[in-house]
Amino acid sequence: EEEEEEEEEEGGELDLKWRKGAYAGTRLGTFFEAELLHARWAMLAALGCLIPEALARYFGFESIAEPIWWKVGYSVLHDGVDINYAGLQGFRIAGDKGVLAIAACQLVLMGGPEYARRVGIESLEPVGIFLPGDVNYPGGQLFDPLGLSDDPDEFLEQQVKEIKNGRLAMLSMLGYAVQAFVTGEGPLENLDKFLSDPMHENILKYL
Repeated sequence: EEEEEEEEEEGGELDLKWRKGAYAGTRLGTFFEAELLHARWAMLAALGCLIPEALARYFGFESIAEPIWWKVGYSVLHDGVDINYAGLQGFRIAGDKGVLAIAACQLVLMGGPEYARRVGIESLEPVGIFLPGDVNYPGGQLFDPLGLSDDPDEFLEQQVKEIKNGRLAMLSMLGYAVQAFVTGEGPLENLDKFLSDPMHENILKYL
């Protein structure tokens, strides 16, 4: 029993070291970081693909010119569709120039925090940014404004939930892409058709 307890303690210590980034820079550490990063983007993307279609399909948001996620880019570049968020003129981004504006916003809003995370905690201290965590979980007010990492046990549980949900989200995005390629429709439209006639509107229809 003592040996088993010692093994469990050693396993727990190794697991804790792993989550704290002790293996950063190794091959496995690189894979873990890549998986976590893709998981986070996939969770945002999976939700982002559904919201415009749901607003247009179920709540009558006619101001959404193109609610299907995979059609938006083509519509803006080739059909002259204006991206107008919730009918607010101040957020209007017109035509092909809108793609450049969106790219610039993404560079600042997404690239900025990602660069801050990637360059390392010590590199940010001279500019007054102090992060208590590691490259995968920087923490601090910048990355953890709600203080979710204050309780170590709860924080470990949240990390497990994050990676599990992230893996499901990556599979979801793969499913969205395959459905779009096969059916030429949005995920919610596919779901509605399946629920209305599950015997005929299913994968067997396209085999």
